[in-house]
Amino acid sequence: MASKVEKVVEFKIHRFSPEEGKHYVSTHSVPIRKGMTLLDALLHIKDNFDETLAFRSSCRMGICGSCGIVVNGKPVLACYTQILHLDSDTLVIEPLPKMTVIKDLVVDIQPFLDTYSRIKPILIKSKDSLKEPEVFTQSTADLKKYWDLSLCTKCSICYSACPATIDEKFLGPSTYATNYRFIIDSRDEGQEERLKDMADNLWLCTSCNSCTLFCPKEIDPSTSIVDERSLMVETGGVPRTVRDILTSVVRYHNPLGMHPSKRMDWAKDVEVKNYPAVEKADILCFMGCAPAFDPRSQAIAKSMISLFNRLGVNFATLGIEEWCCGDHILRLGEKGLFDMLAEHNVSMFAKFNSQRILTLSPHCYNTFKHDPPYSDKKLNVQHYTQFLADAIKAGKLKPTKTINKKITYHDPCFLGKRNEIYDPPRQILKAINGIELVEMKRTRENSFCCGGGAGRTWTEDAVPEKRPCVNRVKEALELNVSVIATACPFCVTTLEDAVKVLDVEEKIEIKDVLELLDEAI
Repeated sequence: MASKVEKVVEFKIHRFSPEEGKHYVSTHSVPIRKGMTLLDALLHIKDNFDETLAFRSSCRMGICGSCGIVVNGKPVLACYTQILHLDSDTLVIEPLPKMTVIKDLVVDIQPFLDTYSRIKPILIKSKDSLKEPEVFTQSTADLKKYWDLSLCTKCSICYSACPATIDEKFLGPSTYATNYRFIIDSRDEGQEERLKDMADNLWLCTSCNSCTLFCPKEIDPSTSIVDERSLMVETGGVPRTVRDILTSVVRYHNPLGMHPSKRMDWAKDVEVKNYPAVEKADILCFMGCAPAFDPRSQAIAKSMISLFNRLGVNFATLGIEEWCCGDHILRLGEKGLFDMLAEHNVSMFAKFNSQRILTLSPHCYNTFKHDPPYSDKKLNVQHYTQFLADAIKAGKLKPTKTINKKITYHDPCFLGKRNEIYDPPRQILKAINGIELVEMKRTRENSFCCGGGAGRTWTEDAVPEKRPCVNRVKEALELNVSVIATACPFCVTTLEDAVKVLDVEEKIEIKDVLELLDEAI
């Protein structure tokens, strides 16, 4: 006996008729039973409402990878996704983006498959080694090193979610993960050849984590790309722009090429206490390199100091003893240099007596929370949006001025996708009188990366139409907003660059949440 109907869900399916060259939306109400998947619902619609509906499916159990679609902005496998788990009465169903729609939900995945032509998804062996009788034997430990990466079903979901794939030069997360899977296979002899094929394109990855977040097989392409870069760093196969960043960090402990003695120059006209003059405070502010040295980001830092002084917060910084947190360096694959930076900062945290560490940058926050040796210390760390949202909620900070502007919020990847901090920035904006907050189509976990992660803020050389930041600003312009708000100095930098490239400086401006709150106090 069939299970009872739990609810009725409205399906809004974005469709395309190749015969008419027409895009349209068809709407259907589907009775949902426990355990029913999106694929079950699409089959129900096809069988009962519209037999012309086109979509792909085969195994119906998450093995073939053919039924990828987008539901409410999130790329998923239709056969893997239970409708009741989506907790929504209306589902918007779309084909996977970045690929030509053939009909309805069926897309041409050939461009995705073509990326594999640049690598060899087979073992590379010399002719002599092939003659060895036991050449393919392998230990269980060696098998475990690459086993997870071998689970890829080529569903193309990571490719559709990845911001870097708007540039066809970037081969896509699945291809890089597959390449790395063979590099770490103890039977493979093609590391040099495989790395050579990656030398001019692997650096476009922004480490936004979309590929890992949405992979239905729970593969971690993002980390494998970092590990692949690490091998390239070891062999010296890095572009000049990346080499310049790493050299700067070695010499000056920051990627901007500024002498460390100038790290606190931004604070000459504001009231800030620094180590070693102060060795104890309630909050240790880790300023980060961009707010310390970049003129645009320095304005954000000053807004934070202004708000802290209004709150009467007892805070201090490490002064010139603060070194780069190392996040971008780690994502670029220079793990040894990252360890050097981290060990210094950890030693300074031990010398300074504070209740918590507060960061301006989501990148600093993320690496303190998740990357050893920082994470080993279990630091009490907050991003500034968490701290200020709590202060507003507690009534300690109340915006009194009105900002009559229509604003959209851009989720920084290292705050949102990597740490699920979505609400605090929005709570701050909603607390400001006059702000009309509207959401972009791609938001929260589905947000589109600005393109500034993993050092790309400083290494960007793609033509404008292939830059993620330009794509993102175009999306915001469709909403007719006057401000894109965000909570990351790197997002501010890249999005402002995009505004200039698009020549829309008179239409839209980029503001950090800190700046808007400071303006409203």
